[in-house]
Amino acid sequence: MRIQELSSNIWLCLVMSFLPLLMAQSVRAEVKQNQTTAITTIKRLSEIERPATNVSELFSQSSTPSSAVVQVTAVKANPTAKGVEVILQTTKGEQLQITNRSTGNSFIADIPNAQLRLPNGDGFTFRSEKPLAGVTEITVTNFNANTIRVTVIGEASSPTVELFDSDEGLIFGLTTAASTAQQPPQTQPTPQVEQPTNPTQPKQPSGPDNQPIELVVTGEQDGYSVPDATTATKTDTPLRDIPQSIQVVPQQVIRDQQATRLNDALRNVPGVITSSGSPGNNETSAFTIRGFDSSGTTIRNGLIDPLGDRSLELSNIERVEALKGPASALFGNGSPGGTVNLITKQPLATPYYALEATVGSYSYYRGAVDLSGPLNDDKTGLYRLNVSYKDAGSFIDFAHDKNLLIAPVVSFAIGERTKLTLEGEYISADTNRLWLPAVGTVLPNPNGKIPRNLNTSGSDRNDNYVHQDIGRIQKC
Repeated sequence: MRIQELSSNIWLCLVMSFLPLLMAQSVRAEVKQNQTTAITTIKRLSEIERPATNVSELFSQSSTPSSAVVQVTAVKANPTAKGVEVILQTTKGEQLQITNRSTGNSFIADIPNAQLRLPNGDGFTFRSEKPLAGVTEITVTNFNANTIRVTVIGEASSPTVELFDSDEGLIFGLTTAASTAQQPPQTQPTPQVEQPTNPTQPKQPSGPDNQPIELVVTGEQDGYSVPDATTATKTDTPLRDIPQSIQVVPQQVIRDQQATRLNDALRNVPGVITSSGSPGNNETSAFTIRGFDSSGTTIRNGLIDPLGDRSLELSNIERVEALKGPASALFGNGSPGGTVNLITKQPLATPYYALEATVGSYSYYRGAVDLSGPLNDDKTGLYRLNVSYKDAGSFIDFAHDKNLLIAPVVSFAIGERTKLTLEGEYISADTNRLWLPAVGTVLPNPNGKIPRNLNTSGSDRNDNYVHQDIGRIQKC
C-alpha cells in the first residue's frame, strides 16, 4: 500500500509540474495561429486606397472624388402612349443611384454623385410646365454640388413613376390617373361588313385624344451665380475646387447696378473697403482688402495690368474676380490682403450688338457701344469693339469728369487648340474734381464758412491728371 501511494504521489507531482508547460505551449500555438491569420489578411500595396492620385483630387474640397461624379449633359421630355418620359442623358446611366419619396402630390427623387453639366462645363436647369394631364410641373435641378433633384408635382395626387436604364441614360416614365382615363378603352375587333363605296367620304373630326401633347420647356440661367473662376488656376475651374477664397462680381451685377468704375463693382465684395482715390485724381481706384492696402495689385486676365488700378470704365470688363488672402505664390509680389483680377470681354461667334445711354444730374451724360461677331464665314476670326464716353459735371464750380474708352479685341484660331488674341485699349481721362475739408463746409470753423461749391484749383481744367494709354497686346 505504501508503494502504491508513493507511486500515485509521484505521478501527481509529475503531472502538476508539466501542466504549465503544456498550457504555455497551447497558448503559443494559438498566438501563432492568430499571427498567421493576420498576415494572410494584410492588403497588398495596389489594394490600398490612396487619398489623392492627381492635382484635381488634391485640390478638390468635395468629399466625393471628381471621378465618381456622373455628368448629365442633357434632359429631355418625350410624350409616350401612357404619359411622358423624362430622359437624363448620360453615358453612365447604370451608375445613377436613386433615392425617391412622395410628399403629398409631389414625387421627389435625389440622385447622388451626379451633376447637370453641359458639354462646356456650365450648369443648367430643366423645367417643363403642364407636360401631361394631371402633372403641373417637372423640374430637374442641381440640388447641391453632387446631387441632382427630380421633382414632379401632380395636380391632385402624386404621379406614378417607373425607372428604366437605357443606352441613352436614365428614364423616368410618368403616368397619372387623368392621363390613363383619357386613353380609349381596348375593344375586340369587329367583323368587316362590305359597304357601298361613296366617293365623297366625310372627314372624321379629330377629337381631343388625337391632339399632340404640347411640351413647353424653359431654361433659366442665374446670372448672379458664377460657379467657375480663372484667377487661381488661369482655367475655368469650379470655385469649390479652388482652395483660395475668390469672390466673383458677374456681368449681370455690373449691369443692374450701372457700375462704371472698379470701386463701384468692388462694393459687392465682403472684406473690401473702397474709397474715391486721392484728392484731385478721381480716376484712381483705391481699396483695401482684409485691412491691407491693395491698390496697385490689379491684374487683367491673369497678367500684370499696365494701368494698375487706374480703371476708369468697366464697359469692356466681363466680370471682376477678387482673390482674398496672400497670392504671392501665384502672381509674385503683392498685397497680403488680396488681388483683383479684371476679366475682359472676348469676341463672340454669333453677332451681338448693344447700345446704352445714361443721363443724370449735374450734366451727367454717358454712352456705350458693344459690337461683336465673326470676321469670316468659317468663324475662325472674331472681333469685339467696346466704346464708351462719359461727360459729367459736379456741384463744385468748374469741376468735370470726361472719359473716353476704345477697346478693340481680335482673335484668330490658328490651330485646333491654339488661339491668338490681340487686345488694345485707348483711354483718355480729363478730370478736375477737388475736395474741400470738412471743417468749414459741414463743420463749424472760427474763420467763417467755406462754400461747398468752391473750386480752389483756379481754373476749369487740370491737365495733370490726363492719362492716355495705347496698346495692350497679350497672347492666349
